[in-house]
Amino acid sequence: MLNKVTFALLLAAGLLTNAAFAAEDDGEASRMYSSERPIETNTFELPALRAVPGAITLRPCDQCSAVTLSITTSSQFFLGRKPVAYADLKAFAQRSSANVVVFYDSKTNAVTRIVVGDGR
Repeated sequence: MLNKVTFALLLAAGLLTNAAFAAEDDGEASRMYSSERPIETNTFELPALRAVPGAITLRPCDQCSAVTLSITTSSQFFLGRKPVAYADLKAFAQRSSANVVVFYDSKTNAVTRIVVGDGR
């Protein structure tokens, strides 16, 4: 019985010590911020580019000012979760109605990725 009580006390002391150190670190803990922002649209409202690199102009919301975004060679394109070439994404978008999310870096206005729902 003594061993169980001793173990329980040691365990409690260890947990309290960890909690105390965690509380001290919260004030100094660095926070992670993402500068990536999404714009939701659909294939009908997504401007078609002739080629990459290029630029598109979208409205983040109905009341928002339009934002011109650069599509670079670093931009990625997805049909659902599958990475595709821009030409494939463009061809799919022209023949279907689907939701689109354009992710961009708000510091540089560079598109990081465009994701078109594949209708599943």
